[in-house]
Amino acid sequence: QKTAYEILSGLVGSEMCIRDRLFNIGGEGQAYVGGLGVGLVCLIFDQHVIGFLVTVLAILGSVIFGAIWGIIPGYLQAKRGSHIVITTIMFNFIASVIMVYLLSHVLRPPQEMSPESRDFAENVWIPQMHEIFGWFGIEITRTPLNGTFFFALICLLLVWRFVWFTRWGYELRTVGTNESAAVYAGISVSKNIIIAMIICGGLSGFVGINEIMGSSHRIMLNFQSGI
Repeated sequence: QKTAYEILSGLVGSEMCIRDRLFNIGGEGQAYVGGLGVGLVCLIFDQHVIGFLVTVLAILGSVIFGAIWGIIPGYLQAKRGSHIVITTIMFNFIASVIMVYLLSHVLRPPQEMSPESRDFAENVWIPQMHEIFGWFGIEITRTPLNGTFFFALICLLLVWRFVWFTRWGYELRTVGTNESAAVYAGISVSKNIIIAMIICGGLSGFVGINEIMGSSHRIMLNFQSGI
């Protein structure tokens, strides 16, 4: 079942591209590559750095890797006229092939047959919601929901502020509403397409925080499947 975090992540990521009249169908690929960024940070630092700092670095890793996977089809749409639906679908499959190779030949521990990384140290795990409530003496049912839900709410608020209360959000909405009017007003259409896809990719990459640090605690094949 999808967690509330994943649902919110999809809504937030979709909002950016919808406002710019882009049909970004590559959210799963961007989440997959973003999860790779999360996992690499955890694998490198979980034994040497305190958990909070690892979480901060993992968030940066997820947004950078996801944004990179979003900016490429965004650039191809803006500068080369490649259709965003086609390129983002293709990039989903490219992400899948890359992850299969990495988990089968690079990140898989020696003597292990399963294509997945080692488990992360417990100090970098995101606490489950029942654990968080337990800190305050409140007992709730165990569910897949974890602390990243609050992070998703913060992202939701920030995207709302960005879209409706900033100059950049106004430009993005203008391009999505009427491209000709945007050009007449001196707004760069290509720049806003690329920006929208960067933000879409970065937000989609956050799914890796929930799935990898909050659920599986290791990098697995197809952890984003169906999200």
